[in-house]
Amino acid sequence: MLIDTGDVQPYCQLYPDLKKTSTEEITASLALRLTQLQNGGSCNGTICSTRQCICGISCSGGPSTLPPGIPLENINLQVKLYVSEKTTQDDVNKAIDYILEEFKDLSTVNSLFISTTDASDKELLLKCWPWLEDLAKSGKVQNLGLSDPRCSTIQPLIEQCEIWPKGMQLLFKCEHISDTCIDLLKLANYYKIRTTIHRDDFSNIHELRKSLKPALGLEISESCLAKYSIFDSKRKVILKKGYLVDIEDVDRLSKQESADLEC
Repeated sequence: MLIDTGDVQPYCQLYPDLKKTSTEEITASLALRLTQLQNGGSCNGTICSTRQCICGISCSGGPSTLPPGIPLENINLQVKLYVSEKTTQDDVNKAIDYILEEFKDLSTVNSLFISTTDASDKELLLKCWPWLEDLAKSGKVQNLGLSDPRCSTIQPLIEQCEIWPKGMQLLFKCEHISDTCIDLLKLANYYKIRTTIHRDDFSNIHELRKSLKPALGLEISESCLAKYSIFDSKRKVILKKGYLVDIEDVDRLSKQESADLEC
């Protein structure tokens, strides 16, 4: 069952202690969605997909709206996909289609980054990359990128791919800059790959599974996890951000059958 946390920022503004890490954001937002379901499945909570309840029944709220007064040309939609050996092309397509359906005003994902369960697994990256290329060819995605890759995976990708990565995300750590990071920056500069930083505290789906299981008693699927962020590219601020999480343990989502939930 695919769950959209909806925009996590309003909730994090009410509870600032919970927005220290991405793991805390996901845990807090999923906990609230579970509470909403168990209390009657209302779609009026702070954390909710305005287009669809997590029970899968359509709501009347319609697609998510963007903040008024901002020209669409200044809106930038960025998606990071966390993939594993169990990820299929259908999983990737469903995640992108869901996000684009949620934000009707946006016709394309500006930047799509991929993060693999094992950053050194070049075979997994080479398997998934053509799926991203197909999305770019279809016009659903403009630019492709890598999140926390290794030098040993970038070179084989460059040699075999049709569409080169244009962006690379690296985890920002204040305490030190590793030799690996320096080597990646050199390689990115050589291939003219734009480098940015991120602060996501988990690097793959396996790490998030380990965190959510004791915190919520939930099993998330290893098939796909997506983080989406909408920026005002002119002011350099995040307007909305949320997560798509595939939950395996659906029995815990509600005390009543999905057909009985009122959205």
